Amino acid sequence: MSRKSGRVKRIISRLFKERQIYHRSDGVVHFISMSTKTQIALAAVLGSFLLWVAYASVNVVFKEQIIVAKERDARVMETAYTKQLQKQMRAYDDVASLNVIMEQQFDATMAEISSRHQTLKNMVERKFAIDQTIDTLAKGLSEAGAPNGAKPSNGNRIMIDVAPAETTPRQSRLSILRKEAIEEAAKGSTQVPSGSPAAAAIDNMESAAADLYVEQMLLLASLEERATKEIDTLKMVMDSTGVSADEIVPPAKITNLVLAQGGPYIDVSNVSDASTAFFRHANRAGILIDELTTMQEAITRLPLSSPLMVSRRYTSGYGVRRDPITGRAANHFGIDFAAAWASPVTTTAAGVVKFAGTKNGWGRVVEVDHGNGFMTRYAHLNRITVSAGQKLALHDKVGELGSSGRSTGPHVHYEVLFKGKPKNPRRFIEAGRYVFES
Repeated sequence: MSRKSGRVKRIISRLFKERQIYHRSDGVVHFISMSTKTQIALAAVLGSFLLWVAYASVNVVFKEQIIVAKERDARVMETAYTKQLQKQMRAYDDVASLNVIMEQQFDATMAEISSRHQTLKNMVERKFAIDQTIDTLAKGLSEAGAPNGAKPSNGNRIMIDVAPAETTPRQSRLSILRKEAIEEAAKGSTQVPSGSPAAAAIDNMESAAADLYVEQMLLLASLEERATKEIDTLKMVMDSTGVSADEIVPPAKITNLVLAQGGPYIDVSNVSDASTAFFRHANRAGILIDELTTMQEAITRLPLSSPLMVSRRYTSGYGVRRDPITGRAANHFGIDFAAAWASPVTTTAAGVVKFAGTKNGWGRVVEVDHGNGFMTRYAHLNRITVSAGQKLALHDKVGELGSSGRSTGPHVHYEVLFKGKPKNPRRFIEAGRYVFES
């Protein structure tokens, strides 16, 4: 330890020998003596100063680097934040755009569905009203029964026997129509990029809308098929009376065939190809419903019933017969029903009383105009209960059965005239009986 301290002292002594500094001023020489301790003190002061300068310099440099690094980090963070914010804004804009697209697509889809639904609703309501009218008529004709009052045991016999068999099974036609409807619905789908967030939602919505479209098309086809079948049936009824349907049903009153157009305005920019196809089918079905309405209105005024609802006996037919008074051959342009005295005689279809009074040979007689060229005559009445111009419904009472005029006993003479020419009433009654009664 003493050796080390002695060595240190010797090193210090060599480094910091006593020194004198001479200074001459105005010819006078001065000197300053600097001892070892003084030199060590000055060295310490100078060393401390240099260390402080070095520390300060290093500190300033590092602080500047730290500040620069912090500023760089701040700029990096700000840039990243700005990019993230821009990304979020773009995402928000994309979502807003998708919402607009989905809302527009939803509104367009709902508008199409609503329009098709309203069209179907109107057709179904019209068809239902027609069916109700025909059902009411069928019930009334069923109550009247056959010319002799008997109830048939095989309902709808004529319709079953006469109606032609379908060339294509119904199920096959519906399958074809379903396939066509699916293809039409697919054509109207919106093209959305597969990577779009709205793709799945729009696909689900369009899938549900397509399923509904197919069901609407099938309902429309069913409505069209039923209307066609009922039109054919009603035509068959009319033809079975001996007067063709073309003669009974009045032609459409069109004064200008060139301008005979119409229908609701449907902007093609607001409907898809599927809806356009739907409305083409709907237009065809609508034409059939219109035709069925015309046929229904005609059939309700066709005299298909018997003039007596009570128990009666068929006593004389239509055509040439032996005259009951002279015994000679004579034309008989009606049919006779015998029943109890004063039995109610009723109309065989809706109409307006054209004549109510007495005529030579007929006795007390009532004539009813049913429209479309048809008139019925009820003769030999005991009493008349209606007056000219009175509106009547099916089976309204026109008088009481009697034996007035040229008659041999209580009965009603019943005639059907079409455009002034007599027709066989029995064919009309049979048509009403076999087709409508079930």
